[in-house]
Amino acid sequence: MSNPNHSQSNSGIQITWHGHSTWSIRTGKFHLLIDPFFESNPMAKTKPSQMHPTHILISHGHFDHIADAASIAKRSGAQVLANYEIATWLTKHHGVENTVGMNLGGSYCCPAGRMQLVPALHSSSLPDGSYGGTAGGWVLDLSIHESLSKRIYYAGDTALFSDMQWVASKPVELFIVPIGDLFTMGVDDSVQATRFVHPRYVMPTHFNTWPPIAQDEKAWAAQIDSQTDAEPVLIEVDQAWNLPN
Repeated sequence: MSNPNHSQSNSGIQITWHGHSTWSIRTGKFHLLIDPFFESNPMAKTKPSQMHPTHILISHGHFDHIADAASIAKRSGAQVLANYEIATWLTKHHGVENTVGMNLGGSYCCPAGRMQLVPALHSSSLPDGSYGGTAGGWVLDLSIHESLSKRIYYAGDTALFSDMQWVASKPVELFIVPIGDLFTMGVDDSVQATRFVHPRYVMPTHFNTWPPIAQDEKAWAAQIDSQTDAEPVLIEVDQAWNLPN
């Protein structure tokens, strides 16, 4: 298992888990915030007002993935990437102006890199009960310099499905996979998903927030170690980890 305090040189990409399925990815001057859920998140140690992202990426419409997106976006001016239905809802009902509405398979390119909205097997209603489009995950090809990028796959809330394998057509540096079970895949399926994706490193998400999704992350890491070629990485809430070169 990788040591979060390793002394290896890093790639310039820093990963922070804020609890549940909220992640910060920093590279250069860019801060990508995924599925912002702070105020009502019992695991969170950070307040929404402390977040200053350049981009907000939303995987689907459920409250525990979108709750603080509008407030952070309007205060920070961050660009919000989401499926078309969510982007439209945020603009119409919450006054978020800087949005990019997408659909599955589509990608958006900016100086931070290429961000592709990819399939996930999950539902996606919005907090007010309206239609939230189709749930997704994110494949991020983040620019290190002009000729090099690093691929991160955030699977989102999803069941195991065999098409996850196509993401591995290019090397995946980091795979962020749900392990909580009940609402997403559980531990055993996350191990198979890791085999499909063949990442260099894998980190767990969507677990231990509430009792129904409680998991032993150290036991999960042991399974990853013994049953895959990936290196599991466990970090505490708000602990930063630098992706090695």
